[in-house]
Amino acid sequence: MDAYRNLEAEQSVLGSAMQDPKALKLVTEMAPEDFADPGHRLILMALKNMARENRPVDLVTIDAELRKANRLDIVGGSQYLMQLMASTPTTANVRNYIGIVRECASRNRLKKIGEALINASADAERTVDEIREKAALTIRDVKAGESVKVISQEEALMMTFDRIGEAQKKEGQEEQRIMTGIPLLDRMTGGLTGSKLVIIGARPSVGKSIFAMSICLNAAKHGKRVLYISLEMETEELMEREFASASMVPLSEITSDEIQIESWTKLAESMQYLADHPMFYSTEANTVEKVRKAAFQLYENGGIDLICVDYIQLMDSDKKRSNRQEEVSDISRGLKRLAQELKIPVIALSQLNRGNAKEKRPPTMNDARESGAIEQDANIFILLHDPDIDELKGDRKEDLRRLHKNLGDRGMKLIYVNVDKNRQGKKGVFYIAFDGDHMRFLSLSKEEP
Repeated sequence: MDAYRNLEAEQSVLGSAMQDPKALKLVTEMAPEDFADPGHRLILMALKNMARENRPVDLVTIDAELRKANRLDIVGGSQYLMQLMASTPTTANVRNYIGIVRECASRNRLKKIGEALINASADAERTVDEIREKAALTIRDVKAGESVKVISQEEALMMTFDRIGEAQKKEGQEEQRIMTGIPLLDRMTGGLTGSKLVIIGARPSVGKSIFAMSICLNAAKHGKRVLYISLEMETEELMEREFASASMVPLSEITSDEIQIESWTKLAESMQYLADHPMFYSTEANTVEKVRKAAFQLYENGGIDLICVDYIQLMDSDKKRSNRQEEVSDISRGLKRLAQELKIPVIALSQLNRGNAKEKRPPTMNDARESGAIEQDANIFILLHDPDIDELKGDRKEDLRRLHKNLGDRGMKLIYVNVDKNRQGKKGVFYIAFDGDHMRFLSLSKEEP
């Protein structure tokens, strides 16, 4: 079988378009370069012209169109057009035929790239880095150069209607959504669903890494495969925090040289519990391209359900830009594209500016360091804040200040959580407790958004 061309599939694509108006819509989205046979390219161009002018397409009309352009003999004559229709098994499989043709076209483009790279590698005046960078960009262009999918209003409505129907049938089944384990947050967002970029922003030392880790561990506890990219802490540091949360042994004891005997028992039990969680870690994926590579390693070996990046401002851009703001914009959009490509949620942490902390006010999305694109790209933007007691105002001021003091007396903090952006759900503010000794967040049962 020729990996670079499949004439039978090309014939079935064109034969389907000549017999079925729905198939015609799909086929005319293709590019002539997708077809290996020059005659098939001419037939596609004729079909595109006729579809653009809303003219009916059948054996007689396509014959006349090609004849008028003096191309009928070039494509094989009227007899070949009849053969195209007769050799098409069924128009119902046109999407599969199109997929085969496009797969061959992509392979052919990659073959040509490989040949060009062989020639480039023999050019002593070009550096290896130049050749490598050109190769990466060119291979990426193979995908970028493929036809852009366009669907009609009717198709879009039907797809959405079907998805809503499926969701209703499976209502209550957590596998359809990734629940955060934070009840009020789940109530607002309905859980995290595919293709969404979720930003968690906070000033330094508020606990955003632990907040994100708790979401990831809750997902893993329910069987979700999670990739955690940590650019701030080594894997061992992350495990120490997980041990503290699962075992209830204080982090200060775990990192000391004086662990109590009873604590060892708790740590051993928690290790067995945590080992069953399908969590995967990388401390080296410091660009979007490296995150993509790590994600696809999981995708191809068991699947992937959630990605978390800690944090955006520590990532490097895959492209050289004139300033850091443009680089962070590239990173943010790259993570969003990755979520859309894999159809899974991507959580990305964002450092917020310290400057406004003196103003004694909760942060806003505008405080995201180095880029306004983060705010634009986010489907959900969650802000965390560690308020001073005198910042707690409003109708519930006394209750919140009392709660703030009680938690402080127990070595914990009251944390302000603001779902400041939620494109497909509720926005609102609520409070949770942060237990820093055991690296965990606790819901406040009486709290409501």
